[in-house]
Amino acid sequence: MDDDQVAIATAIGIAVRHARREAGLTMREVAMKSGLSQPFLSQTENGRAVPSVMNLHRLAQSLGTTAHALLARGERTPSSLVRANEGRKFELAHDSSIRFCSTGSHTMEPNEITAGPHSEAGEHTEHAGEEFIHVLEGTVDVEVGLDERHRLNVGDTLLYAATIPHRWFNRTDRIARFLIVSSPPSF
Repeated sequence: MDDDQVAIATAIGIAVRHARREAGLTMREVAMKSGLSQPFLSQTENGRAVPSVMNLHRLAQSLGTTAHALLARGERTPSSLVRANEGRKFELAHDSSIRFCSTGSHTMEPNEITAGPHSEAGEHTEHAGEEFIHVLEGTVDVEVGLDERHRLNVGDTLLYAATIPHRWFNRTDRIARFLIVSSPPSF
């Protein structure tokens, strides 16, 4: 790991350990709730491993928080400025990434997704609240529940109850870029 990765691994480890202790859970209990191995959790807490964004999400859910909140611990501010091409960025899926568009803890969570050609979010997710999608570049297909399928182009928006299983796809040969805003934060 380079210096930046070590700093991220250490910060995530401290945040995970603190959240686990705050929740009164053992590492074994968190492993069972998250579906992650206890040795991996130990490596994470000790700053020797950086979980993928999806594993961090599972880990955060098992601790009763969000991945964004774990990453933002200690950064609580009344406002948040993230300049273009800044913000924490993580690989989301094959050829896709997520960029956190805010810092600290807030009542909504804006994220920018860059989806490579023929990529997808993975499994359907559901969580509390609502989500809003705004397409900045390319075309995105969104499934909401079993019956709704929407093709969104540049400038299109979609708002839906996040309690319904949902996921996105980029079925084109071009990159797609879009904002997803969740309220309350879920990632």
